[in-house]
Amino acid sequence: MCELLLISWPSPQPFERCLDWALRLERFGVAGFGWGVAWVEDGTVRVDKDPGRLNEDRGAQQRLASVHSDRFLVHLRRPSRLSTISVADTQPFLGGDGRFAFCHNGSFNRHQQLRSRFADRLRGNADSEVGFCLLQDLLQQADPERALPETHRVLGGNANLGYLDCAGRLLAYGGHHENDLWTFWLDGASVAATALHSADTAVFDLIFSNATERRLVGREVVAVAATTPQARLSVQGR
Repeated sequence: MCELLLISWPSPQPFERCLDWALRLERFGVAGFGWGVAWVEDGTVRVDKDPGRLNEDRGAQQRLASVHSDRFLVHLRRPSRLSTISVADTQPFLGGDGRFAFCHNGSFNRHQQLRSRFADRLRGNADSEVGFCLLQDLLQQADPERALPETHRVLGGNANLGYLDCAGRLLAYGGHHENDLWTFWLDGASVAATALHSADTAVFDLIFSNATERRLVGREVVAVAATTPQARLSVQGR
């Protein structure tokens, strides 16, 4: 029952501009079992995360308030299995020595079958980390626009996915039956966010009331870019 938030600004902005959005997603999305944010800084993807609640992590809020970037990828966690609450299970996952970050909302059906394949690389017990390891391998042969839906196809289940790389490519993939993924414009930013596991448009009523150009993301990869309207890049989901 995690929530995803992807934000693209036309120029670097402080994280505090989107902090309230993240806090509201955590509150109304019934998250609070881990949070994390990835951003691009000096050509490198950086990550700050904690297995606790964002709204209680005052130190992180103060630390991140001065972080400026034009891309942010936020993950707010409520795991499918409460036995997987640790820093190692907390997202986003950082790969390639700061080349990219990845996060997942949902539950992969076939993660146990692939777990032994990645045993020497896994640090936690969450199904999402298996997806992260699989994506790492797929990225050696395909671009992320193809690798993200392929990760979902191989592992099955529900999957909204977020991806950010050091070139500033911010991608969202929608593939969750019970938690819609939306894109929209708000306060000069291009945004993608999940729907609070609510089968309506409450995410806009409660959090993003001024959002415009709202669009539901289907089984596709969408580029979240502030310079142009969100573009459909591929329709390759399951």
